[in-house]
Amino acid sequence: MFEPHTARAAEARLAEILATHTPVLQGDLDPRPIPELGRPVADAAVLVLLERGHGYRMVFTKRTEQVETHKGEVSFAGGMRDPQDADARATALREAHEELGLEPRAVTLLGELDPLVTVTGFRITPVVGAVDAGIVYRPNPSEVDRVLQVPMAHLRDPAQWFDDVRAWRGQLHRLRSCRFGDDVIWGATSRMLQNFLAVVPPDLL
Repeated sequence: MFEPHTARAAEARLAEILATHTPVLQGDLDPRPIPELGRPVADAAVLVLLERGHGYRMVFTKRTEQVETHKGEVSFAGGMRDPQDADARATALREAHEELGLEPRAVTLLGELDPLVTVTGFRITPVVGAVDAGIVYRPNPSEVDRVLQVPMAHLRDPAQWFDDVRAWRGQLHRLRSCRFGDDVIWGATSRMLQNFLAVVPPDLL
């Protein structure tokens, strides 16, 4: 387990990095920056959640087959912004509470990654937060099949990444995806994960 002062120092540095990072609008299929949206999109947010422990782990959800979109995919907890949400951080915390039973007060918010526009019409703000290891999740069975807690060392291991060819509207796209056991982190979730790994130095987390 990290000593509290070690975790505080790492997270303070991470918050500083995110606060000074210049965001670049990204796309989930195209690795190049998107200069402008060019079409209507719906605002959404996800919580890129880190667990403090023997090193950090990143928390993902495996979606059920009953959800409306992205059935059975690995994702971050998140969803569309509601009118009552003050900002993207409020959306991410609300969605994490609805999907994982995670109390907002348990999360230390650290900042935001680059916004990402998906081919399904969402503009996602990834909000980074941290919680103590050992926290008990209460997944919503209608949305979350199970919770994946992936060590940062695994996510940074080049051997876990591969070129994944996916079809969208008759065109093939070569995406970078990450294996974790029998699961694959791909698409928008992979793009946000790659953004995190590029922005956050490997010796920090």
